[in-house]
Amino acid sequence: MKVTLAFNELFFDKEVAMSNPKAAPISAKDFVSAYVQTHEAGGTIEDLADTLNRNIDQVRAKRNSVSAQLKQRGVSLPSLKRMARNGGGGAAYDEAAEMLSAYLGTDTE
Repeated sequence: MKVTLAFNELFFDKEVAMSNPKAAPISAKDFVSAYVQTHEAGGTIEDLADTLNRNIDQVRAKRNSVSAQLKQRGVSLPSLKRMARNGGGGAAYDEAAEMLSAYLGTDTE
């Protein structure tokens, strides 16, 4: 019982920290340092979020605010590798094209 309680507290605390919109702020210096390391490794915004222990939306918001401040100072953040799209594979578009072609009575090729 005590082990389960300790695990639940630890798990809950970690979940709250990762999803807490009021998490401790990240300094611009720390953010840029993590951003540069992620860029050098060919990482995505998701990788950066993992590094910073934040969700992707929080990291995008921070990137936007830091980027704006850096542009005022004459420098820009490099682009990170794009994340793979979920469910947006070619098969879905092929099926959609076939469906539309059948409707319009045209050939897809």
